[in-house]
Amino acid sequence: MTKRIEVRLSLGKNPALATAGLAALGLLAIVGIRSTAARAQSAPPQTAVGPFPKFEIVSIKSCKPGTPGEREGRISAPGRLNIGCGMLADTDNTGMIQVAYNRYAGGQLNSYRVIPIEGGPDWIHSESFEINAESDGHPSVLMMEGPMMQTILEDRFKLQIHRETRQGLVYELALGTGSPKLKPLQDGSCIPVVIGRPLPLLPGGKHICRNMVNLDFPRAVEMEGGTLSSFTGLLGMALDRPVIDKTGITGNFEIHLVFSPNDSAAPRPVAADLGIVQAIQEQLGLRLVPAKGPVDALVIDHIERPSEN
Repeated sequence: MTKRIEVRLSLGKNPALATAGLAALGLLAIVGIRSTAARAQSAPPQTAVGPFPKFEIVSIKSCKPGTPGEREGRISAPGRLNIGCGMLADTDNTGMIQVAYNRYAGGQLNSYRVIPIEGGPDWIHSESFEINAESDGHPSVLMMEGPMMQTILEDRFKLQIHRETRQGLVYELALGTGSPKLKPLQDGSCIPVVIGRPLPLLPGGKHICRNMVNLDFPRAVEMEGGTLSSFTGLLGMALDRPVIDKTGITGNFEIHLVFSPNDSAAPRPVAADLGIVQAIQEQLGLRLVPAKGPVDALVIDHIERPSEN
C-alpha cells in the first residue's frame, strides 16, 4: 500500500496517491498515512472570512465494521462533499475533526501542522461514518472540509472542542555547518500558499504549488514551492512531533527530500537509505535538532454519535 500525503487545497482519503493505487491532504493533510489525498480546486479559492456558507442537505451513515477507511471512488467537488467511511480522529491525524479544525481558520489556510486530538470516547478512533452533503452555492473543497465540516460536527455530532498550547517535545530546523543546499522556486512555475494569508486567486493556466509526504519506502517530503515554515509543517507529518523553522531563511523553494523509515536503516550508498536527520544534513545542508517548544492539542469536551439519515 502506498502511503502518501499530498497537500494542496483540501484533505481527503483517496487511492490516487494514497493507497496502492495517492495523494493525501488529500495533505495536511492532510490525508494516507493509511492513505490520504488532497485535490486541487477546480473553482476559485474561497477567501471570505465569514459568515460561512452552510450545507443545504447532509446525509450521515455509520459504516459497517471492517469497511476500509479509504475514500475510494469518492471525489468531493465545489458544492458537493463526499466522505466515504472516514473516522473522526485517527492515529494518522487525518480524521474529520483533525482536518476540519487544523487546516482552515477564519477564511484562511491555517497550516500543515499535525495537531493531535485528546479526550473524547474510544469510538471516535474506531467507528467510521459516510457523509454526503450538498450546498446551493459552489464553496471550495477546502471550505467544505474546514469551517463547513465544523458546522456538521457541532450540529450533528454535538461536538464541543477547544485548543490548548503547552510546552512539549519538538524538532527545530536549523542552519548546518556549511551553506544551505536549497533550490529557489522558479518564478511562475506555481503559486505558493502563504500560511496565515487568504488563498490566492489563480491566474489562467496557473496552479497552487503541490506538496506531498510519502510514507512508503523510500520515504520523501516533496515541496513544489513554499517557505521553510511550510516545509517544517510537512516534516511534522512524517515525524513524531512538530518541527519549528529556526533557520531565518526567507523565500520560496523547491525541496525533494528522500530518506529511510528510520535513522538506523542500513546501507548508505544512496539518499533513499539515509535517515531523515542525515538526509536533511546531506541533501539540504540543514540540521534537525531535538528541542522543547509550543505544542498545540485539540481537546474534546463533548461528542455524541449522530442520528442517521
